[in-house]
Amino acid sequence: MKPHLKPLVKQLLVERGVRRPGAAPADSLGGPVRPRPNGWFCLAFSDELRPGALTTRRLAGAEVVLYRTGRGLLRAVRPHCPHLGAHLGVGGSVEGEDLVCPFHRFAFDPSGTCVRTGYGLTPPKASLTSYPVCEANGGVYVWWHALGLPPQWEVPVLPMDVRQPFSHDTFDIAGHPQDVIENAFDWGHLPALHGLRDLDIEGTPEPGKPVSTVTATARGTAMRGFRPSYTLTVIGLGTIAARTQLPRELGTLYVLLHATPTSPGRIELRFGTKLELNGVPGLPARLGRAVATPLARLASTVMQRVASVDTGADLLMWHHQQHVEAPKLAKGDGPIGRYRQWAQQFYSEAADGKAPTRPPRNRVSRAGE
Repeated sequence: MKPHLKPLVKQLLVERGVRRPGAAPADSLGGPVRPRPNGWFCLAFSDELRPGALTTRRLAGAEVVLYRTGRGLLRAVRPHCPHLGAHLGVGGSVEGEDLVCPFHRFAFDPSGTCVRTGYGLTPPKASLTSYPVCEANGGVYVWWHALGLPPQWEVPVLPMDVRQPFSHDTFDIAGHPQDVIENAFDWGHLPALHGLRDLDIEGTPEPGKPVSTVTATARGTAMRGFRPSYTLTVIGLGTIAARTQLPRELGTLYVLLHATPTSPGRIELRFGTKLELNGVPGLPARLGRAVATPLARLASTVMQRVASVDTGADLLMWHHQQHVEAPKLAKGDGPIGRYRQWAQQFYSEAADGKAPTRPPRNRVSRAGE
């Protein structure tokens, strides 16, 4: 990274936001609002939703209440109670397998059906509006489609240990998911912005397939001293998952980047790092395996801070970036044109030209059961 960018990136990481006098965020410039893409979007890392936990997140101009039941079932619902409209994420609670409204203690089972009231009388025929939800790769994904269609594809499962959590951060910035995911195919910015050297990279998205793969080797990454090989798995217009094999089969480093549309021109950027060790050099195999997991968790926290500097440079660009519909591409850019053609499969328009903000009623994913 160029030295003059480092103070700006440090400010971003410390203040959890982007502030640059004289340069406005992209969403404040009054440009055309691009449509939201369809697909799976990460609204939380798995460790943010322990059994019995509940939280409210934003997705595509609406709010989503995420919760996990006592037995570990994961659910995502529209936030307002069908009784009298109380917000389930403001004072609501998870009691066993039920989500309980704070206003009149109406309780809803995992299917979304009202099973009791706070009065001890027969409950009304009422149900929560549920979003399709799944859990994969240490993240909680919710499906959104402009036409309200059910999931058209599944989130691929990467070969990782889901018992070990990510070290992660979240940023609220101006931007669009398509521009974030374009980073996987914008190969020209890797040496220019991140200082990578000896870059050998290949991979183009295949038309009609929601998942793409890029493989690369490079010097100048966060892991100094050797030329690592890594694989990028691009999941729709919501996730880039980087998997790096450590030398001498020591383990695997995962870095995940999630772009979730929240409101017109804004995204939440979730960024996580996880190191998985097969053992510890210099220790007997049995002892090395015993200490590998706690050591890897500590190292993941450190590596998250190191990797955040590089990712922070991208955040700075996205926050002020204006999308160029017909870019003047040059040799060395990477397959950006092919990526943009591939990205079109994730867009649709409702008949009236407006995208609905509510999911299909009573559609509950069974992922996690």
